[in-house]
Amino acid sequence: MPRYAIKTKVDITRSNPARDDQDSVKHAQQSNFNTLIQGIGMRANIEWSSDPYRAVHEGEAEWFWDFETEQVDVFLENNDPVGLLKKDINGVPIIKNLTNTADLKTPVFKTFGDDQNIWIESV
Repeated sequence: MPRYAIKTKVDITRSNPARDDQDSVKHAQQSNFNTLIQGIGMRANIEWSSDPYRAVHEGEAEWFWDFETEQVDVFLENNDPVGLLKKDINGVPIIKNLTNTADLKTPVFKTFGDDQNIWIESV
């Protein structure tokens, strides 16, 4: 199965809060993760063996996550194995100001440009 890796400055923690959990940060984290999965799911069915994890690099929090798809080249565009996925995810709204440390100026996933906050690659 083709494998893909994501690095992002957006808090995509898979927190799985219960419905009666009053922690708004957990609910927002889960919403960002769900949004990412739904964006990817527009083109592919995915599987993953581990949830996103947070790491701090040079004082800045980043999240890392790997997933697999059933089909080969499902995101291929112009020799970029993730070209379509980058287009699909770019501009999708997120909830900012959670446990991220980066200044996310615009509350969206940005796959291009100076304010890029998510990187996707085929591995």
